Amino acid sequence: MAKPYIQKILPFDANKDREISLSWTGNRSQANRIIISDYETNTVIFDDTVSSFALKHTIPAHTLTNGKKYVIQAQTYDVENNASALSDKVLFFVFETPDFYFKDLPENNAINNSTFTANIYYYSADWEDIGKYVFYLYDSAKKQLLQSNELTDDFNINYTYRGLDNNTVYYIRCVGLTVNGMELDTGYVEITVKFENPNQYARLYATPVPKQGCVQAATNIIIIQYNGTDSFEYIDGMIDLRGKTLYYDKGFLIKDDFTVLIRGINLWQTAEIFKMSNGESGLTLSSRIYDEGKLRFKLTVPNGISNYILYSDEQVFTNTDMVTVAIRRKNNIYQIKVLIEPGNVKEGNMWYGTLRPPRQLMDDNDVWIDTSGDTAVVHKDNYTAFLGKNEPFVAILNDLWLGGD
Repeated sequence: MAKPYIQKILPFDANKDREISLSWTGNRSQANRIIISDYETNTVIFDDTVSSFALKHTIPAHTLTNGKKYVIQAQTYDVENNASALSDKVLFFVFETPDFYFKDLPENNAINNSTFTANIYYYSADWEDIGKYVFYLYDSAKKQLLQSNELTDDFNINYTYRGLDNNTVYYIRCVGLTVNGMELDTGYVEITVKFENPNQYARLYATPVPKQGCVQAATNIIIIQYNGTDSFEYIDGMIDLRGKTLYYDKGFLIKDDFTVLIRGINLWQTAEIFKMSNGESGLTLSSRIYDEGKLRFKLTVPNGISNYILYSDEQVFTNTDMVTVAIRRKNNIYQIKVLIEPGNVKEGNMWYGTLRPPRQLMDDNDVWIDTSGDTAVVHKDNYTAFLGKNEPFVAILNDLWLGGD
């Protein structure tokens, strides 16, 4: 006997209405019935018949429970109320709609660079892993300009948009699927690209010239141009020079005393960092990590047949710390000084349990503590971290004590 066919059911949120579709090749159907059972217990959860010539049936919101598996069968009735055989059983899942949106966007979604890395926040209350996703770029009329390759990294869900035009409005979007086929969509998010191309000096010095009835303007800022072929990215106001060299060979000359500030992160390394020369004299700033786990900066200045060498104090810092190296020359005497600004490492949540939490549920700064029992999260706002050799007296449940000096 003929039986209907249930078209594929992608995972959906049980808190929302869901329409399913049937296929039928027998006499015209005037009604259809669906039967939904719990996969684990085989208990019938929903048995419903609707009168309709359309081969569709709606599962009302809150009929099922998110995070569970169900089995569905269907049956059709012709105009004489003859019932078909039950369809084959179809397994499907219901999940709470995961959080899936762009995070860490700048204020007012204003992008101040032609390159922009978009990051996605993904969280599934039912531990449903993300499977694949694609990023899109649209113009102000939502005409598609770009589509990324299909990406599958479930830990760092991001994409770098490049070559954005200045003073332009765009829309960005990300669409994905979970491992079980649940559809994800950030929707269209408007961004505005606006960055400065300096065409005038930022600092002017004005001197009145009364006899001529005018003001003389001057500046000590010199605009210099890079003459190489490499391309560079600017991240949080800093140029990314990892694995690259940036050099200038035209546009300015330092003749007398000066102070140079080299400022950056990711400087925990043994390497040459900075060089400058006027053709006759110059200097080199380098760094070296010693066996005892400390670093010194070294200033080398050619001085006739030998070198003038100056070392900084011993330094200990991390690659998230902001490091400023100041080099000063006055009357041919050099000085070097190092300033360390602790990096801003975000505090994360704590996870307890036997099983490591899925990567897509953990932020970069989360910590997992392997203990007995089911895995559960303690959000960062609900605990305090103490650092010191003495156990704190005011600690409460879930607080973290890191013993040490």
